[in-house]
Amino acid sequence: MPFSATQIAAIRRFSSVRGFDIAYVPGIAAADVNRFNVLDRPYLYEAAIALLGTEEERRTYLARYKFDVSPTTDDRPYFFLFLKLRGLIELLTSGQRAGLGLVEWGYPILLATLAQAVIVGGALIVLPLAAILRWRPVREKADDSLLLGRFVVYFLGLGLAFLFVEIAFIQKFQVILGHPLYAVSVVLASFLVFASIGAGIAQRMTAADPSQRRRLARTAVAGIAMLAVVYLGVMPVVSAELTALTPITRITLVIASVAPLALLMGMPFPLGLAATAASAPRLIPWAWGINGYASVVSAVLATVLAVHVGFSNVVIAAVAIYAVAAWAFPAAREVAS
Repeated sequence: MPFSATQIAAIRRFSSVRGFDIAYVPGIAAADVNRFNVLDRPYLYEAAIALLGTEEERRTYLARYKFDVSPTTDDRPYFFLFLKLRGLIELLTSGQRAGLGLVEWGYPILLATLAQAVIVGGALIVLPLAAILRWRPVREKADDSLLLGRFVVYFLGLGLAFLFVEIAFIQKFQVILGHPLYAVSVVLASFLVFASIGAGIAQRMTAADPSQRRRLARTAVAGIAMLAVVYLGVMPVVSAELTALTPITRITLVIASVAPLALLMGMPFPLGLAATAASAPRLIPWAWGINGYASVVSAVLATVLAVHVGFSNVVIAAVAIYAVAAWAFPAAREVAS
């Protein structure tokens, strides 16, 4: 029910007597605001007028606003991370730093953690390997630098994509399991156990015919993509119904859902490692180092991406990275020892 004329008059009278500024009431004008507690501009009044205006006015205002005030969802549950990237850059580069104390520090710390993972991880993992393996002789023995680059892309991509999927589905299954602790323990353990089983299966399947490694790796990636997309489509539909089940039933269903995806995700790395061992064994430490470095970075990068685009898009990004990695599979003819 809208305010009556009598109520609006009472609000104006109450605020005027006590020195309160009114942000908005029906019929308010620009001259009625920003009178007692004077700001550079009547920010609250401008916000109210824009948000209560047309759809185009709302979109324009929210796009220009320094903070992200969009509603949180299960896909983007970070209600406390409201600082846009451009707003953070403006605060850090401006001469007046006092405003930083009023900002929620979760997002800046997340970005600092990512930068630390990229820099320190690279220094501790990649640089020692470069010194140990004497990169120049390895590069000279490779067919060419482009093909050796495909080897790097493969193991880097697997490290990024695996953690992207794992972290995203921890959040997705948390909606069903009902508690972050349950989600982390059940989903993480399931991924690790079944990925290990998948790695063992891949090694047995290609032991007799090593030429199948590339084909099996690409088949596994295709299966990962299919299951991930199906889960993204089905989970929002069934989550509400599943939450009514008993905890044991929900845990069992989650484990059964993770199992086929994790089995397939465990296959590409040992297949690529076996292909590398057969053609360029000196590159095996590089494979472990590059994959480990990507795993360190991807754990934080997945969260940064989820803040901006949601966990569903993190899974889509993982599928795309898996596809690139499958194309770059280090077959014997591509990396020579």
